[in-house]
Amino acid sequence: MKNIRHLVSVLVIVLVAVLATGTVIEMLHGSEYALSHIYGAWWFVALWALVAIGMVVMLAQGRSWKRPSVCVLHLSILLILLGALLTMLTGQHGRMMLEPGKPIQTFYEGNATENHPVELPFTLTLDRFEIETYEGSSRPKDYVSYLQLTDGGQQKDVVISMNHILKHRHYRFYQSDYDEQGNSILDVARDPWGITVTYMGYALLFVALVMLLFKQKNTPKAVTWSWLSVLVILLVFLYIRMLTHPLLPVLRSPFFSLHISTIVTAYALLLAIMVVGVIAVVKPKNTERLEKLKSLSTAMLYPAVALLAIGIFIGAVWANVSWGNYWAWDPKEVWALITLLIYAAPLHEKLWKSFQKPLFFHIYCMLAILSVLITYFGVNMFLGGVHSYS
Repeated sequence: MKNIRHLVSVLVIVLVAVLATGTVIEMLHGSEYALSHIYGAWWFVALWALVAIGMVVMLAQGRSWKRPSVCVLHLSILLILLGALLTMLTGQHGRMMLEPGKPIQTFYEGNATENHPVELPFTLTLDRFEIETYEGSSRPKDYVSYLQLTDGGQQKDVVISMNHILKHRHYRFYQSDYDEQGNSILDVARDPWGITVTYMGYALLFVALVMLLFKQKNTPKAVTWSWLSVLVILLVFLYIRMLTHPLLPVLRSPFFSLHISTIVTAYALLLAIMVVGVIAVVKPKNTERLEKLKSLSTAMLYPAVALLAIGIFIGAVWANVSWGNYWAWDPKEVWALITLLIYAAPLHEKLWKSFQKPLFFHIYCMLAILSVLITYFGVNMFLGGVHSYS
């Protein structure tokens, strides 16, 4: 048990290092280079596979089936990883451009340097493309394509806009871009197996996190419910903001307020844990005091990690609805995952005994806040990506 625990620890540390390095390489060489040389490389997939195998072995050796919440949690992670593998192996992603009045039955799969045509079993014809604006301004509110879908001699009118996709025969079409000639550019995705398995993993993850959150016997319920109240307040505030302030078309989604509010609440909790750590380290000689502060931080750490995980998979579902890809290895996504892995470690103090020492726990949580700062500020300032506007 001890050897496999050490091996998994090393693998996770290597994984975090690779993920962080990948975001820097993407900044220097572009997303396609990072995808082909790191995130899509065989050795990266093998690294995840080794972590998954190590997790299964640890669960078996620790007889985790006797603890349903822990078993469901790790089963959900395995399903999410399996779904990602199926997406990589069987999913199709491409792009097509529609000219008004011209029937199109082909999209192109690949990248900017190499792509190949894929025939659709039906035809799409663009009637017109429109840019809807906010009343009294020229700021775009939505991008809308009005189309005709022809399949087997039957024809119907369809509409595609931001956050409103077209689904037909396991193909999904997303409003991606347009040009000055009034042509509409759509992203195309076909991934029936990967998405199904991944969403099953998300559902199990949510159930497991709720089970774990309310199972903690030593967690002060006042702390948990107070921060959940903050989440609700943020959710209402952001929803009102969405209704009253002009947002970018892609942000006009019911997922916007839910995603942002859960993530921000998680970050607020992690910041509070850091503050408690500073207070603890200032006068570390009193062991009883350190233990009480550790209990307080742990009480906030469970909902923080739970909310962060929920926020990440809400963002993944949103990305799938908007762009047809629930995980694109964007720097913000990668650093959110890194933050989740870093803060999940102290929750495994039965496996990693060092976290049972209050002083080590507090110092670790003080340093871990750096990952939050990089995720929230560093990505926007230095690494870029599709989340750089947020």
